[in-house]
Amino acid sequence: MAITDIEAPCPGCDDHMSHQQQKYCLGACGVAGLVSLIIFGVCMGSYHHLGPDDQVLIKSASGNSVVNGPGAVQLNPFKSKEWRKAVPLGPLAYAAVQDTLTAVVRHEQGSKLLFLGAYDTLRQVRPKLVLEKDEYLRLVDRTTGEERVEIGPRTIVPSPVDLMPDGTLKAVFLDHGRAAVVLNKQTGMRRLVTLCTHSSGVLYPAPQEEIVEVRPVIHVLPHEAMVVRDVEGTTTVYSGAEPSSGQGCQSAGPAEQGTSFFLPPYSKIVRMYWSDYSSSAEVQQGQGPTLVTPRRQLAALDRLNSSMYTDAVGSASSSGPKVPVVKVDLRAQKAFYSYEVRTSDNVKLLLDGTIFWQVSDVRKMINMTADPEGDVWARSRSTLISAVSNATLSEFMNGFNDIVTNAFTAHAADSFYALRGITMWSMELTRYTCVDEYTRQVLQQIIRETTNRINRLQKQRSDNEVRSEKLTADIQLEQNKTSLIETKALNTKLLAETRGATDGGEVATGISSFIDGLGESLPNITERMSLYRFQETLKAAQTDARQLSGGNASLYIAPKEMDLRLQMPHAAQEL
Repeated sequence: MAITDIEAPCPGCDDHMSHQQQKYCLGACGVAGLVSLIIFGVCMGSYHHLGPDDQVLIKSASGNSVVNGPGAVQLNPFKSKEWRKAVPLGPLAYAAVQDTLTAVVRHEQGSKLLFLGAYDTLRQVRPKLVLEKDEYLRLVDRTTGEERVEIGPRTIVPSPVDLMPDGTLKAVFLDHGRAAVVLNKQTGMRRLVTLCTHSSGVLYPAPQEEIVEVRPVIHVLPHEAMVVRDVEGTTTVYSGAEPSSGQGCQSAGPAEQGTSFFLPPYSKIVRMYWSDYSSSAEVQQGQGPTLVTPRRQLAALDRLNSSMYTDAVGSASSSGPKVPVVKVDLRAQKAFYSYEVRTSDNVKLLLDGTIFWQVSDVRKMINMTADPEGDVWARSRSTLISAVSNATLSEFMNGFNDIVTNAFTAHAADSFYALRGITMWSMELTRYTCVDEYTRQVLQQIIRETTNRINRLQKQRSDNEVRSEKLTADIQLEQNKTSLIETKALNTKLLAETRGATDGGEVATGISSFIDGLGESLPNITERMSLYRFQETLKAAQTDARQLSGGNASLYIAPKEMDLRLQMPHAAQEL
């Protein structure tokens, strides 16, 4: 190989080429090398390695395309490219994807790695709807308006055209204390669903149905009654005093008292307004009756919706405050009254007392009156005024109990109460006073004098009783003293007899010994007795002389013919 000249402008050029031609040749070689270098760089730049979640969107005039990883790809360097990441969807997620050519939205469910199409756009990633066992979901197709109900437990991915107007809802659990009112949106009718008609106990509404209300059971005690009116105006009375039939399968036995029921659709509970004067000030002013305890029948039904009541229309025969009554108490009720009346001699009196009455027939009562207690108050007032007006004040004071009793007996059997289903038990007068001040003072004076007379009589009776008791006690004491004296005398006599028997025995023994000892000397018994008597006389004389000489007594010597005897009481007592 020949050594070329390093100063040659183009080693590959022939020697016969001119210098200008050699320059041109050298330039062409440089351009060719540069172009080759550029082409090599472009080719190497279009070669890519794609990861598992990589995606390349290639855009061109003829259309779009995508290349998904993983892998190595050679891309056209002259087309527009967009690098995108795949969307990871978990098991509880879904993606809303829209096709830009057709504007159709579709849902892609997880779990997966979502690669969008060439004309897809990701609108939103949403969680799936997880329904529990007691939940349901109402879905409405916005294109057709059709409804469907999805019931748990399950996982739901709604379609793009589904609308959820209410979201996730809880099922209604039916038992003996709860029922549901279901509205059919196709017919517009409502129906009551209970545990008897839906034995599963869990209520899910069907398509085109809606649960509009959950109603609690209404309990009626054995002494209560309730009135229900339907849309046609028919009234039904639920009375706890009648044997319970429950509501279908709720009956526990035909012999039970009390009842319970669910208020049917299109029916309302009749609410009445009765007269009520429960404060003591109103009763003293004579404004009307009151119950022993305030009426709170409505308090037990406060949990019910106000739309479940309808008010009874009717005017009460007495004015005054009213209280709402939903449950009618069938027990005897005690009402207080205070009336102003006039006697036949024009004395105005204020009468206070009590009335015992009872609702015996609820159906008659609801048909005839909306305020039975006001009717009882007004009728009793009229009857009492009529009875008192026929008597003078003196007659009234002497026999007010008989007047009130006769008036009550006359009006208790009146058809006025029978037509209203009311039974009158008694009317009692507990207090009366004069309204006029002067008459009241006179009456008070009369009452005071009468009271004083009664007090004096009572005091005299008490004194007599005291004297009688004292006399009885004195008699008893004297009788006890007599018994004591008699007992003492008897005891003294017994003691003397005992002592005398003892002393006499000793004396008799001494006499017997003395006489027996003289049997040989003096055979005559009379002489022996005379001798013994003479001995005793000498002993007595010696005793007297000893006592006189040894004491402070004065000695008096009397003639022999004088019969002198000394009486010594203390010596007699000792004997």
